[in-house]
Amino acid sequence: MADDTLIPITEEQAKLGQELVKAFSGLGSFLADALGSTPKDLIGYLGGDWLRFRRIENIAKMMERTRERLAEAGVTETEPASLTVALPILRGAADESREELQDLWARLMAAALDPSKAGSVRQGFAEVVAKMDPIDALVMGYMKSQYITGDNDDNRSVISVALRLDISEDQLEASLWNLERLALVKQYESSTHATAFGREFMKAVSD
Repeated sequence: MADDTLIPITEEQAKLGQELVKAFSGLGSFLADALGSTPKDLIGYLGGDWLRFRRIENIAKMMERTRERLAEAGVTETEPASLTVALPILRGAADESREELQDLWARLMAAALDPSKAGSVRQGFAEVVAKMDPIDALVMGYMKSQYITGDNDDNRSVISVALRLDISEDQLEASLWNLERLALVKQYESSTHATAFGREFMKAVSD
């Protein structure tokens, strides 16, 4: 009888499959509802040769956070995420263990599963998260409803914002440079504002 599953057949991949199932213990039905997949299927989707236990753990943690975020938001009915959106999120989360970015990946996945938000989750959102550092997530969160000015007398000045976020001015300016490179913010002569793309991104990952 033909085997039409996505489970790898080599001994090494079989071991990875066992590790994956163990790491995703308790998430099986959630994954099936969210992605139309079982934990074992992810070996085939993500490539068994590169998926190692650390990555498995990272994905499991991210998906657990995703489930928690959906519950906190009162989302009881999800729809399977499009693989064109879900796979970049899974690949990005697999290599990310830093808390701030793990949370951002979970927020993005939760949005992709939420019927009220799924249509606004762009493929480019995963691309920018993959190029962000934790401090960028902090600064972008601040800029959801604020802007930053070069005026030192304003409470939105670089000095004031850096103090508020407990980072140095250089760290803030380096982060703004990266966020502008990712098209999330635009720096003008005397102020920095979120772009339309940046505002849509923050809308997708916000509570």
